[in-house]
Amino acid sequence: MSTRPIRQLLESIAAAPVPDPDPLARLVAELRPRQGQGVISAVTAFAALVKLLENDARICAGLSIYLERLCKGLRVSPTLTDSGMPSGRFWYELRKRFIHKLLPFQPEPDTLDHVLVNVFFRERDAQWVAALPMDQCLRFMELMGARGLGERSADDPLFHDLLFAAKVLGMRLAGHAFDHEVLRMVPEQAGFGNAFVAMEDALDDWIDDLRAGKATRNVDHPLHRQVVAHIRNCHELIAAAYRNVVREGISFAADQRLIFMLRSLERLERVVQAIVLQPGTDGRPSFIDLVRDMVRFSAGRNRIVGFVDQSTQTLAREITQHTGRTGEHYITSNAAEYKAMFRSALGGGAVVAMACVLKAWYGSMDTSQFGHAVLYSLNYAMAFIGIYLLHFTLATKQPAMTAATIATTLDTGKSDGHRRYIALARLIARTCRSQLVAFAGNVLMAFPVAVLLGYAWNLLFGPDLFAHKAPKMIAELHPFTSAAIPHAAIAGVFLFLSGLIAGSITNASINRRVPLRIREHPALKLIMRPERRARLADLYERHAGGVISNFWFGVFMGCVGVLGAFFGLPLDIRHITFAAGNLGLGMVGMAWHISVGTVLMSLLGIFLIGVFNFAVSFALSLSVALRSRGIPVSELFPIAGAVRRHFMQHPADFFLPPKA
Repeated sequence: MSTRPIRQLLESIAAAPVPDPDPLARLVAELRPRQGQGVISAVTAFAALVKLLENDARICAGLSIYLERLCKGLRVSPTLTDSGMPSGRFWYELRKRFIHKLLPFQPEPDTLDHVLVNVFFRERDAQWVAALPMDQCLRFMELMGARGLGERSADDPLFHDLLFAAKVLGMRLAGHAFDHEVLRMVPEQAGFGNAFVAMEDALDDWIDDLRAGKATRNVDHPLHRQVVAHIRNCHELIAAAYRNVVREGISFAADQRLIFMLRSLERLERVVQAIVLQPGTDGRPSFIDLVRDMVRFSAGRNRIVGFVDQSTQTLAREITQHTGRTGEHYITSNAAEYKAMFRSALGGGAVVAMACVLKAWYGSMDTSQFGHAVLYSLNYAMAFIGIYLLHFTLATKQPAMTAATIATTLDTGKSDGHRRYIALARLIARTCRSQLVAFAGNVLMAFPVAVLLGYAWNLLFGPDLFAHKAPKMIAELHPFTSAAIPHAAIAGVFLFLSGLIAGSITNASINRRVPLRIREHPALKLIMRPERRARLADLYERHAGGVISNFWFGVFMGCVGVLGAFFGLPLDIRHITFAAGNLGLGMVGMAWHISVGTVLMSLLGIFLIGVFNFAVSFALSLSVALRSRGIPVSELFPIAGAVRRHFMQHPADFFLPPKA
């Protein structure tokens, strides 16, 4: 590569060394990989920089003087304690990061943060800085005359800042450990025996002795070993809090506080590692690692996607875990369960057929758009809640539930190696046949029941309603001339959201102890016997998630068309079971005067509506379930291979239950 731009920058710095970060920013810009280049280009450029400094004493001395003046008197502790740290307040932090993306934050000029923000301002800067070879970095330090951490006394400003950063992080951690939301997760830690209190006490003793010269910085010093042991105990406390999520649930606020504590604890570990020295070393490698960490902290301070992922992973896992438990009931294992699923799907189809008739009637009413939205929403909600409470099955509710079960199985089978893919292939085969039989039951019952109800309506109220609506009902099923497929995808999104709502309601019920509060409600004690309060609490515990999620699913389905009309957008929904019912009502309304080609196209449309209902809902649910457990998407490739092999060997497993 050409070193001319780097040489010109170094000569300009050597000619007029001033304490301004802009020349350093231009030098780093020359080292930074260009768009499409890997970190190897930065490694090559840095090696060229070191070579130039070795061969030209004048520019080497100039750069050394410049860096010394630039960094002299700068405080390091704000970078270690604050830079890139989550605040524990999700929405405030997210808003701040968006603002700083547009208008970058400028720290105080007397801090190292000020230099880092203006020099390493790209999010990927930490990657190529971390890739620079240690031997090249050590040579650069030597050329610049920089001292290692081991060569700095207790009076050195950098060493003083490291001790102060450790002190600040320890105090913050001890304060957050007694937050009400955190103590709810680990009630046994509500006392002087709290691991964070013990850690702060040990840290204070160590820092005081280091400042007074009573303790050495040796890694084997007893006080240092105590601090490390207490930090391990603090990690165990946070791990125990997350283990208790199954029993206690978790609020979003508690999750954010635990994330803040975990990140602060990791920072404290890093600072402690920088303070101590390995025997026989001068601390220069530790100094380089510390600089790399500070670049990483600063460069990642405005990262949004990674922040959202880390901030929502635990809550997403808990929500999908509750959803996964429900999903286990949607996967059949044997012939008896397979037949039971078919029977429950028939019941679901009958309820949907009645909802189709009511929706057609509501659509004929002379009311406002808002009135139609309310009527449609209540109609859908009553149908879905009725299906749930009657223990019937709506086929499209399965993907959101079964995706969480698959992710849970994949996560718990990590220790089984490739054998878990075989088990997953069998589980997916069971899921496929369960989904297919549910689709079949819904559609096979929705169509004839809708036809019977259509004739009953015509007999009681006349044929005008369905005769008027029939052409539109049939036209909306055509897979190519209508928007049936995108509308089916929209319904899939709502199915996914209803699954998340079900899991979040269950989690909130556990975390807020709603069943207990119902049983012990002082007003209810005056009017209800204990056994009735217990029954009410049990009903809420078992059915709140299902009822509330089905209600909101109904609202989503009922409002989207009206919202689309309001905003002038072609928004609507198509659901396979409702599509089958509408086909029956449309054929009644047209008195069966319909061509065979139109019927076949309508059947194809119903099939594709079901496919997109399932595919969109399942894909979204599986992506969230995998992310909540930290499982990479690349895991799907070996799963797909195992499923293909299982299908080739046992194709019947995907359609029919085993004989035994």
